[in-house]
Amino acid sequence: MSGFSVRRNAVVLAGLGAVCAAGMALAADQPAPRFASGIPDFSSHNMGWASDGIEFLPIPGDKFVPITSDPQHPYCGNRILPKCNFQNLPPIGDIHNPILQPWAAAQMQQTNDQILGGKVAFEAMARCWPGGVPGMMLFTAEPAYFLQTPEEVTIAYSRGPNVRHVHMNVPHSKNPKPSWYGESVGHYEGDELVIDTIGLSDKTFVDFYHTPHTDKLHVVERYRLLDGGKRMQGIAEIDDPGAFTTKWRAIHYYIRHNTAISESESICAENNSANYFHQDEWPIPQADTPDF
Repeated sequence: MSGFSVRRNAVVLAGLGAVCAAGMALAADQPAPRFASGIPDFSSHNMGWASDGIEFLPIPGDKFVPITSDPQHPYCGNRILPKCNFQNLPPIGDIHNPILQPWAAAQMQQTNDQILGGKVAFEAMARCWPGGVPGMMLFTAEPAYFLQTPEEVTIAYSRGPNVRHVHMNVPHSKNPKPSWYGESVGHYEGDELVIDTIGLSDKTFVDFYHTPHTDKLHVVERYRLLDGGKRMQGIAEIDDPGAFTTKWRAIHYYIRHNTAISESESICAENNSANYFHQDEWPIPQADTPDF
């Protein structure tokens, strides 16, 4: 339940260039804001963190990289339409990436075939589905908000019930029950907020290409402030022996978005039911009983 996008070859090279440039910029980076206790201040004081792009980028030097778009079907969405002569091209994932186990590649091929056949590609939260981990942090439409206390870091998305609870400085449960956002525990390592998540339901996807995973998925995220707190970098390490052939890492960036979190509750499913373009969209999720 997640939408997808990206480009390959030239786009990947461009992404690598952006990552390298960002890495060089770190040497002259301004000091990150901190609390009086000394820990980095990611918290949302009348601002949120907006995803700077809809896909994960490869980390320079890594042998195994995240899923990108199929070279034969380069992605071109609303944010980059001028670069594509205003031709909107849907997100088609590269099923030949060696990180995919055969069953995962076959499932993604089915999704690709549906999209190429006319079915609308969607992002999870755009159709009111929970985004999962790390997919939630790739949604670009509206910012996410970090709320920090000594006991917990809460990450809330602008609309709907998309909320992550990161319990600080505690171990994982022995057998956490699978859920949309799993069980997250965290701690600080110098300038980084480290979040370790297990217990994730296999109902979600890893990214916007509908890359599947199993309930064995283990995600470790490392967040760091850049440019004096104007940007944020996230690095995710993905380990799922049920879906992938190896561990792999990816990098992603966020921009400070000076929009305060809304004081009013927004119910996504009650405000997202109109199908203005009469397309074969994915349905709004409905449940008569709890999911978990």
